[in-house]
Amino acid sequence: MNTLKNSFLLFITLFFFSCNSFVHKNKESYELRATDEYLKFPLNSKTSLLIKAIYPFVDKDGTEYLTFQNNMEPEILVYNMKKQTYVRTISFDREGANGIGWFGGYYIKSWDEIYLPEMMRPEINIVNSDGRLLRTISYAETVQGKQTIPFISLTSVYTPMVFIGHQLYIPQTINLMHGSKALEESPVTVVLDTLTSKLKELPFRFPQIMSLEDVKNKSLGSEYSYSRCFDGNNFIYSFFFDENIYVTPPSHKRIDKIVVKSRYINELKFVDRTPDDLNLVAKALSELPFYSNLIYDKYRNVYYRFVFPKVDLPTNETDYAEIWQMGRTKFSIIILNDQFEVIGETLFPENVYVSTQYFIRKEGLYIGTSFPKNPSFDENTLSFQRIELVKL
Repeated sequence: MNTLKNSFLLFITLFFFSCNSFVHKNKESYELRATDEYLKFPLNSKTSLLIKAIYPFVDKDGTEYLTFQNNMEPEILVYNMKKQTYVRTISFDREGANGIGWFGGYYIKSWDEIYLPEMMRPEINIVNSDGRLLRTISYAETVQGKQTIPFISLTSVYTPMVFIGHQLYIPQTINLMHGSKALEESPVTVVLDTLTSKLKELPFRFPQIMSLEDVKNKSLGSEYSYSRCFDGNNFIYSFFFDENIYVTPPSHKRIDKIVVKSRYINELKFVDRTPDDLNLVAKALSELPFYSNLIYDKYRNVYYRFVFPKVDLPTNETDYAEIWQMGRTKFSIIILNDQFEVIGETLFPENVYVSTQYFIRKEGLYIGTSFPKNPSFDENTLSFQRIELVKL
C-alpha cells in the first residue's frame, strides 16, 4: 500500500514539474531590439532639446505629424512624420484676451480643438491652431467638495489626457491640504465632464509607499509620482517607487494589484534626507533605482514599463538636472503581454537614449537618441531610433 501511495505521489510530483516545465518552455518571450532606422527632425535655435511633452497626431486626412511643446516658448511645434520636415509652429499668448498662462503639456483633438492645462491653476484652456482661446474649463472642486491640484499632461512623466466620450480623466497628486489623512482622502484621478464642467473624484487612492512624515522631511518629490496609460478598456498605473502596477476599469471601483518586478532592481530605496542643493536632488533622482513610465503599444497589444537601475554618477558633473530631465544614463524596459505577464526585459546601452522622449507608431517604438553624451549628438536635431519587438 505504501509502495502504491509513494508511486502515486511520485507521479503527481513528476506531472507537476513536467507541466510547469512545459508552460515555461512554451511561454513566449520577447526583447526590444534597436534597428538602423531613424527619424530626424531639424530644430531652430529657439527650440530646446529638453522636451517634456511629445505626441504623434494624425489629422482627418490621415497625415501623420510629430508634435511637441517647446520648453522655451509658449508654442507647439509640428513636423511631418513621414517627410521629417518642419510644418508650422502653433504659438500662444500668455496674457491678454487669448492668454493661456503657463501650460504643461497638451492634447490635440483636432486643429480646431487643442487642450492646454494650466500649470498654476486648475483650469484647462481650449484653443485652436491659430492660438485663439475658445473657452476655459475650471476643475477646481469636485462634487464631493474636494479641492483639486493643477495637473500636467506630459510624456516625460507619462500622464496624457484621456478622453472617454466627453469625460476627461485627470491625474492628481497627493493633496497635503487634507493633513494627516492626505493618503486616504486624495484621489489618484478625477473625471471631468467637458460639457457640463461637473467634476467627480474616483475611488482609487494612493498606495502606502512612504509615510506622510517622510514625504515632508526626506522626499525627493518623486516618491509618489506615477505614470498612467489607458488601453481602451482599463487604466494602468505605475508608481515610481512601487514594483506593483494597478489595473482598473474607468470606474476605478475595482483595483487589481499586479507585481511587475525588474530583474535589474533588487530593492527600492529612499534617501535618508532631502539634499539642500537642487543639483544634488537631481543627482539622487539620477542614481536611485526605481520604476518609471508605463505605455501601451496598441499595435502589438503589449505594455512597456521603463525601469531605472541603480547607477553611480561621477561627482564632477556640473548639471545633474539635465541628466535627470533626459531620462538618466541607463534604463531598461519590461515587456508585458495583454495579461500583464512579464514576457521580457531589455537593458539599453548607457548614454545613448533619451528615455523620456518616445512615441509609438505602427512601425514600432521610437526612442530619442538626442542624449548629450551620445557620440552622434547634434543639438540642432531631434533624433529617434526605431526599436522593434522581437520574439525569441
